[in-house]
Amino acid sequence: MSWEAHRWTARTPSELYHTLGPHGVDDLVRQMIAACWRALPEEGRTIALGIARAREIHDRNVGVWKKIKKVTPEAFFADLFPTDADGYCRQAMVLTWMMMPRSGGREVTDALKIFGHIVERNLDAWEEDNATFTGKKRRPAKTKTAKVTKPSVPAKKSAIVKKSPLSKKSLLTKKNARSRR
Repeated sequence: MSWEAHRWTARTPSELYHTLGPHGVDDLVRQMIAACWRALPEEGRTIALGIARAREIHDRNVGVWKKIKKVTPEAFFADLFPTDADGYCRQAMVLTWMMMPRSGGREVTDALKIFGHIVERNLDAWEEDNATFTGKKRRPAKTKTAKVTKPSVPAKKSAIVKKSPLSKKSLLTKKNARSRR
């Protein structure tokens, strides 16, 4: 381990946070995305290709981290591709890990969730900026469908249902009064 890496790993998460700020991981992710953009051939450079390249880098590095059995500095940098984007990606992942609180235990899966959220947020912002500067409409965001759950059924069917003291007419009257305000 280099003396620089040792200098950073010897610090507590709160010291790292205080030194690098809440934007530390975000800054490295932005550098990763910018490196992906610069690596594309000029004549075929599009926002879709840039985003696809950034997702490829992200997915490849996350795949390596998902295989980690024992957390070691060597495991964090195993199978690292020799590109700038891969280097920034892996540094952002390591910084995410290092800034997580040590109390209560840290899990690689938790670090990957945090890192994934920061990458997605940056890619969404990148698309939004592209739409702003090119005048093209942004693709609609992927919406997560909420899981529908059935309401629980009372154990006894003979349960007595109490009637509400308010009638439907009084509820409608109150609703109309609110909408007139």
